[in-house]
Amino acid sequence: MNYFQNITDLEQAKQRYRTLAKELHPDKGGSALRFQQMQEEYKTLLLELQRKQVAPTGQNNPQQSDIMAELGKLAKVLIQKQVPQRYLQEKIKKSQSPIEKSLFSKLVDFLNELEIK
Repeated sequence: MNYFQNITDLEQAKQRYRTLAKELHPDKGGSALRFQQMQEEYKTLLLELQRKQVAPTGQNNPQQSDIMAELGKLAKVLIQKQVPQRYLQEKIKKSQSPIEKSLFSKLVDFLNELEIK
């Protein structure tokens, strides 16, 4: 990890994300590529923290719920910014399979129709 080294809990992750977002966001003079890389690393970290926090009984605990809420927020931002849609559109261009193209196209349509509140 480049941006989130030595982060061990959700609160640390959130704080580090806020700091990095202020530095790396393109509207603040940062690089779009570096900002997207940081967001991907944040998503990976949240998933890793979630895996570590899963209770042995399979029941959710409060920190796991917080992580899921953060992942949900991140997903909304990514969809709103058309990140997965652009990725899928690139896959459509490169795909040789009509079935794959149709599936990816329908996913793009679905993501575009999601209401982001």
